[in-house]
Amino acid sequence: MRILLLGGSGFAGQNVQQAFRDTGHILLSQSRATGLDLTDQSATVAAFRDFAPDVVLNCAAVVGSLNYVTQKAAEVVDSNLRMILNVYRATQLAAPRAVVVNPVANCAFPGDLEVYREDDLWAGEPHQSVLSYGSTRRMMVVVSQCYGMQHGVRSVNLFVPNMYGPFDSTDPNKSHAMNALVSKLVKARAEGLSRFEVWGTGAPVREWLYAGDFARVLLETLGRIGTEPFDHPINIGQRHGWSVREIVDVLVDELGFTGEVAWDRTRPDGAPRKVMDDARFRKFFPDFAFTGLRDGIRKTIAYYESVYPY
Repeated sequence: MRILLLGGSGFAGQNVQQAFRDTGHILLSQSRATGLDLTDQSATVAAFRDFAPDVVLNCAAVVGSLNYVTQKAAEVVDSNLRMILNVYRATQLAAPRAVVVNPVANCAFPGDLEVYREDDLWAGEPHQSVLSYGSTRRMMVVVSQCYGMQHGVRSVNLFVPNMYGPFDSTDPNKSHAMNALVSKLVKARAEGLSRFEVWGTGAPVREWLYAGDFARVLLETLGRIGTEPFDHPINIGQRHGWSVREIVDVLVDELGFTGEVAWDRTRPDGAPRKVMDDARFRKFFPDFAFTGLRDGIRKTIAYYESVYPY
């Protein structure tokens, strides 16, 4: 199978590359770092035509912390919408038989839900703290449906909870939430700091997905893409969340940090709860085994220790 991986140099993309090694697939990783600007429609169409993919793994995104997607809100909306539209236009024009697989961040869901069920995507507005990015994830679903209706382009949309794991940025303003905590705490311990600051109150509950598990779900999805319809979005869900405070307690314990943990309550918390319903996921992937939280955290710590100093 010929797989075009978009955003292959990013956090999710590097985890996908690692999981797809030695699988027999022909995988081409493309990103801005390799010279493909997905906001350029002509360049995107040409890249699709040159490679002629069977599957497009669309991991490309402009995203960062709550602070980043607020400060750069217009840029986040503009870049992400252009990329989504160009990916689908390129698929239609240059690879119409390709299946587009979209990881859709769960910030697309209404921010006031207790449990995120796939059919509740439009039951309210995204939380204001992630309006810029969450709205573009909703539009990814809309664009996929519209290109399916008019042009027969097939898509698989997988709703993804907060991811963590290796290969993310070491800049807390650009990295995913747990990775930002890990990178800051690894640095604090290595530099002998007596104080570790965490933004917010620690109260928000999040479901955490190890990035390697995300990549394994993609690999399993591709193995069944010819026999399963995947015609409705699917949560990569575990239906269990941990508060940010609980995560910090685990990180402090794993790293043996003995200093003060200071909570900066002037910083926004974001949505109070993000937990994914897993009923549909278990129908498609009944035997999938997720990485345990502590095991995933240990692997993430090991990664940041390996790239320190940063």
